[in-house]
Amino acid sequence: MISAYADMVKDALYPRKRVLTRRNKYLKIVKPRDFSSEEIRGLRVRLRLSVGMFAELLSVSDKTVEAWEAGTNTPSGPALRLMTMIMAYPDILVDTRTFYETAD
Repeated sequence: MISAYADMVKDALYPRKRVLTRRNKYLKIVKPRDFSSEEIRGLRVRLRLSVGMFAELLSVSDKTVEAWEAGTNTPSGPALRLMTMIMAYPDILVDTRTFYETAD
């Protein structure tokens, strides 16, 4: 019974069934591009972050970022997606309150 109401709400919000899904082909997820070691370091420097802070931002270890910047390893998955978004819209970090300067 509750699912019937959920469907009615969906129909009210999207009257023409224009919900973005893979099935109806309205939405295509673009694979994030690969970053070179120079681009990764450049992004980190542009954001004025230390290796440790950049690693914390991406939820990876310091060693991982160091390996990316040395060209030993390459980022994949969520890290690539986040770096792509941050590269295009660096203000997203401030707008989403991901980080901010503190007095201490």
